[in-house]
Order: sequence, then structure tokens, then C-alpha cells
Amino acid sequence: MAKLQLALDGDLSEGLAVLERAHATVDIVEIGTPLVFREGMRALRTICAAYPGLRLLADFKIMDAGEAEADIAFGSGADFVTVLGLSGDETIQGALASAEKHSGQVMIDMMEVADPLGRAAELIELGGDLLCLHTAHDQQAKRGSPWRQLAQLRAAYPALSLAIAGGISSKLLPQILPLQPQIVVVGSAITAAADPGLAARLFHEGMRRYEDA
Repeated sequence: MAKLQLALDGDLSEGLAVLERAHATVDIVEIGTPLVFREGMRALRTICAAYPGLRLLADFKIMDAGEAEADIAFGSGADFVTVLGLSGDETIQGALASAEKHSGQVMIDMMEVADPLGRAAELIELGGDLLCLHTAHDQQAKRGSPWRQLAQLRAAYPALSLAIAGGISSKLLPQILPLQPQIVVVGSAITAAADPGLAARLFHEGMRRYEDA
């Protein structure tokens, strides 16, 4: 079954309030880039201490100093860290080396990569095994969900671990889930809901229904 990743992009108090209601039905908690900017590693350490059973992703969007910056994330309790697919190969190799040291994992964010198929081939050669098809926040109104890119990569690389992020709503699940993403990243569709716990549960149930069908 695909994992549900909850992206927290507000401030720490807002994130903790959402998690209090939603933690039982999410698999991975993303400390989003805006939350990292606001709170630094305090956000990661606080959530790690409050919910030790949850896997955490630090959305650093690393583009330089790959090993050093990934070390910061893993050393603060992250299980995953993000690096941009646009980064140089040396940066990505550094992040992957850090992940190996810390028994963590690197999610390579393909946001704004012009040729996802071509770059994916290069990233696989480098040892990247988890790619995220991601529509940038500022582009979501124009481009929508990147599920078509997900379809292309799934067809080309059936065994590759893939995630999808950017404007994901529950109505997109019938398009997304047949493409077998390993991770579905959801932000405001849960965090901005009147009842985040219910919204997370409905996502989780929708994903489970597809797997059980």
C-alpha cells in the first residue's frame, strides 16, 4: 500500500495541532521547507520526540553541500531528507553518502526538472532510488498535479520507488493510485481542512480501498 506523507508547512504550533488529530493515519510526517525556515531543527526534534513512532522527512531541498546538509537532517531525527534533482551529481552523491551513514533515505525532488525521464536515468546511475514528481507551489494553478509525469516514469522504470507531491487532493487518487506510487504527499488538503484528522483518515481509507480492490 502507498504511504501517506503529511506535509506540514505552517508554524510549529499549527503542525503539532494537526498531528494531534491526524498522526494515527499518516505514515510519514514532512517538516516542510517553510516550517524549517521558521523553526529550524527545533521543529524536527520536537516532532521526533512527540511522535517517536512516526517516520520524519526533512524537506531541505538540498542543492549544495549535500553530505553536510543531509547530516544535519539525519542527526536531528529525520528518516528522509530531500535533495533537488536539479542539483549537481556531486551534491546528490554527498546526500546519498550521508543517508548510508545514518541508515536514512534520500528523496530526490524532481521539481522543475525539464527532462524527468532523462534525469531519472542519471539519478538511478548515481544510486538514487526514490524520486518525487513534484509540481511547485507557485505553478500548481497552471500545471496541476504531476500525475502524467508519474505515469511516464512508472512506465519507464516499473521497479523504481516514486512519490508524488504538489496540489494532491482526494479526487486525484483514482488517477494516481493505479500508477503505484510508493508515497503520496498531501499538504493543505489535510492541514487546511476543518477537521484534519477526518481528512487524513479519508485519504488513508481511499488509498486502502484501492489496494484492497
